[in-house]
Amino acid sequence: MWPLIKLFIDICCLTKAPQDIPYSATLLKVLMIIYAGIAFLILSPEQTVFTGAWEVLCELILMVLFVWLMLFIYGKLPRFTQVMCAFVGTDALVSFLALPAMSALIANRWIDISSIMLLSLMTWHWVICDHIIRHALAQSFLFGLGMSFLYFVVSYQLMAWLFPYVASS
Repeated sequence: MWPLIKLFIDICCLTKAPQDIPYSATLLKVLMIIYAGIAFLILSPEQTVFTGAWEVLCELILMVLFVWLMLFIYGKLPRFTQVMCAFVGTDALVSFLALPAMSALIANRWIDISSIMLLSLMTWHWVICDHIIRHALAQSFLFGLGMSFLYFVVSYQLMAWLFPYVASS
């Protein structure tokens, strides 16, 4: 287990790439479950279990659609499993690191430090997604940065449309 965690840490540190992840549908399923669990923990405590589960499922569907469409357009669909593993695994890791800051914000404690920490993690996550995209598509840094920005903006807008309380929190 530790070698896989180390691999995702290395991807987050930009020293490894999606092609370094073993091709495994089972690994993808496990990572999706881990991602869903961590994403569920980050959700607002006022949400019902059903609403939270629906939101996490929608996030996963958006991620799958984005990765599939991006790889399909560039003719790199055979890389889907590894790229999806990279997206889900690194997102789960960054989200796990965000849990203390999110808890502090929910409790209205250390708001300034928590906000800076979350902004830093969001920026770093953007760079990580750029790294994954540019390696998956063999494109430039700026291209990957633009694609990851597009992904974040579109997914946020769709989630805010589906779940209006997301935009207000």
